Order: sequence, then C-alpha cells, then structure tokens
Amino acid sequence: MAKISLICEQCGGNIILDNSHEIGTCENCFAQFVVKQDQIVQKITQNITKHVYGYQGKDVEELLADGYRLLELGDTRAANAKFKRAIDIEPNCWSAHLGYASTNGDRSGYLSMVPAYRRAFSLASTEQQEIDTFVDMTGYLPDKHLRSAFVRAFNIASGKERYNIFNLVSGVIGCDESEIASLAVDLCPNDWRALFAMAKFRQIRARWCELEGNFFTGKHLPKAAQEVFDIFMKAYRLAKSENEQAKQTIISYVNSLAQDNSYKVFTNALLTQIQNEG
Repeated sequence: MAKISLICEQCGGNIILDNSHEIGTCENCFAQFVVKQDQIVQKITQNITKHVYGYQGKDVEELLADGYRLLELGDTRAANAKFKRAIDIEPNCWSAHLGYASTNGDRSGYLSMVPAYRRAFSLASTEQQEIDTFVDMTGYLPDKHLRSAFVRAFNIASGKERYNIFNLVSGVIGCDESEIASLAVDLCPNDWRALFAMAKFRQIRARWCELEGNFFTGKHLPKAAQEVFDIFMKAYRLAKSENEQAKQTIISYVNSLAQDNSYKVFTNALLTQIQNEG
C-alpha cells in the first residue's frame, strides 16, 4: 500500500492507494474510489485548490491550518495571503500575526517581517507565545549558534529586559554578521555559542597567517590571528565547562577548518592548545 498526498472529499483524511495505484481508501472514513495514474496530479491539484487555497466560508482556525499546510508545500506567498485573511477576520490573533511575520509580513522588502514580528510579540498573551515569537524571528539571523545565544539571553530575562532584547534583535536583522555577533557577546559574555559565532565570523583574519618570531617566546601568531585564536579558545573553555557535546561542536568545527590549507598554521596552533587543555 502506498500513501500519497490525496485528500478525501468526505472527511479530509489521507487517501491510501493499493498496490495497483488505482483503488484509493480513506484512512479515516474508509471511503473508496477509483484513481487512475493520469488523474493523480489533477486530483491533487483539485484537492489543494478546493481545500487549501480556497477562502469561501472559512474561519480563522481553518485559514491558519491552510497557511501552515501551504508552507509545507513551499508556497509562502499563498500562505502569507491566508494569514493576512485571518488577521482581517480577527485582528488581534497572535497565531495569525506570527504566521504573517514568518512569511515576510507585507512582503514589501527584505526587512518587512520586522514590524510584523513586533506586532505578533505585542499580542503575545503568554510567556510561551513570547518565546515562540522570538525564536521564530531569530531564524533571520545568520548563524545557529548566534541565534541560540540570543534565545538563551531572552529566556533568562524578564519583563522590560526581555522586551529590550526583542527590540535589539529585531533591530539587527539584516545587519553585518560580525556586528550581530558583537551584540550577542555583549548580551551573553559567558555563553560559548555567542563567542563561537564571533570566532567564525572573524576567522578570515587568520587565513594564510604565518608564525612570527619573538625573542622571548619563540614563534607566535600575528596579532590579528591571535585575537581570533583567543576568541576560539574562550568559546572552547566555556563549552567544555558546559558539556561534552558543546566541547565536541567546537572541536569538530576546527577539525573541519583544518582541511582548508589556507588555515593550516592557525588550526595547527589552535588544535595544539585544545589538546594541551584537554
């Protein structure tokens, strides 16, 4: 039996085809009908048009369900229209505003989702809704470790501090990655994820570096590369103190970076220090 994306017209359940792919049975109400191969694409299109793209007589919950289904299908523009329609019906619906924001708000430009997220955040009536809005918004930031640092800062904040962090993050969406990383470090100076993100954004300064001689200490990295080295090592020490998985995340990244010959001198120094510290 093969499952395909056909929708039962009687109950909206999934249709299961038998091995011939010609007999379909609804997995919910067990209704049966004949489907020929050349009708499958047409049938899917008809069902999506009727059940997902349509608007007639639908309430907010149905529109929201349609919007997220359209997101699964990769049609963000149609999903955005569904969420906007839900907002028209219920202007203070947090879920509708969140979906609208996640599909780029009024779609007038790259940053048009920012005011939409601000509106969703203002409508959040529970802590979980605030967190969900913030986490969704951080998806527009450039690095997953950077995002996790911001989320951590937001989660441990309360009241006005949380609102200020939200505004800070919404304000830096689209900015230079290094600038965002600096802000994350300011918010979370002892969070390895923020420092790790900054180290990755600044690693270009350590590319093609050579060791320089020093009368007192022997060979050492040039100043720019040493600064990046120090950030990586601070991130590593904080990660190591948190858990083994965090520690291995950084080690894995440095090992991967070591495959690039342009970072050979830098990564050799870094891996040697990591090995010395355990």
